[in-house]
Amino acid sequence: MEVSKSADLFPEPPEELIERLRRKLPTLQMLPAVATQALEIARQPDCSIAAFSGVVERDLKLAADILKMANSVLYSTGTPVASLHQAVVRLGFHHCRSVIVSSSYDSLTRTLGAEEQASRELLTRHGFLTAIFALRLNHCLHLGFQGEEFTAGLMHDIGRLLLSVAAPETFREADPLDFQETGELEDREREAFGVSHAEFGAWFADQSDLPQPLVAAIRFHHAPKDAGTHRRLAALTAAADELANFVQRPGRSEDEEYDPATNDAVRLLERIGAAGAEDKFAANAAQLIRECPGMAESLMQG
Repeated sequence: MEVSKSADLFPEPPEELIERLRRKLPTLQMLPAVATQALEIARQPDCSIAAFSGVVERDLKLAADILKMANSVLYSTGTPVASLHQAVVRLGFHHCRSVIVSSSYDSLTRTLGAEEQASRELLTRHGFLTAIFALRLNHCLHLGFQGEEFTAGLMHDIGRLLLSVAAPETFREADPLDFQETGELEDREREAFGVSHAEFGAWFADQSDLPQPLVAAIRFHHAPKDAGTHRRLAALTAAADELANFVQRPGRSEDEEYDPATNDAVRLLERIGAAGAEDKFAANAAQLIRECPGMAESLMQG
């Protein structure tokens, strides 16, 4: 089952909700022109670093974010890079594409008003934490993603952010942001808004012409088994999301232990071909929970 622009997969949000969002955001297209052009160039098999860098450097934020990522705790080799060309060499085009989408998402969140600031800060922290968990899980489970797992983790809850922008009072009633995420959350959202945060986020990502694997991860991060050919990325996102929820849950004591056996998404990963995923996850979960929050904070602070 391929993910496509299907009413079943991406139900059209109520027109009133779209209009409310349109009044709050400068555009419903997340990617600026330079980002779109850079992504197109990076997809070409004969893409040169010079051509790619020449486009990216026209957007100071994009260029700065690629440099920042290349020098971050995630990719730094101890020797800082000072030029965009060096940063692209270090990251590679796959990872640069993910940084471009992430940078554009960051720009979008910064356009939001003060009314949504508290929700934005909490959800931004949740996105970064999920992204770091996804990146580390990708490595320890040997899943083979090349940056898209970070972007999927970062953006998986974009629908919650957009709902908080479009209808802040209704959002506060429907979603306490307590990271106790059960099926009841999406039921409450559909009753309050006519659409769930996963559906609304996927609709927005689709409108913005984001890559279909990313759209699927956003849409199905609560039901990864339904993500068709993109189940692997959706399941990784779901597994990372559960770890982030555990860390951010209010009232959790520092000595509370996480039970790896409760992570259904990891079981799905093993079932669809990630050999030894459950054992590897069980062996690494405690260390990830200790290390990833600090890495996320470091990346957020730049």
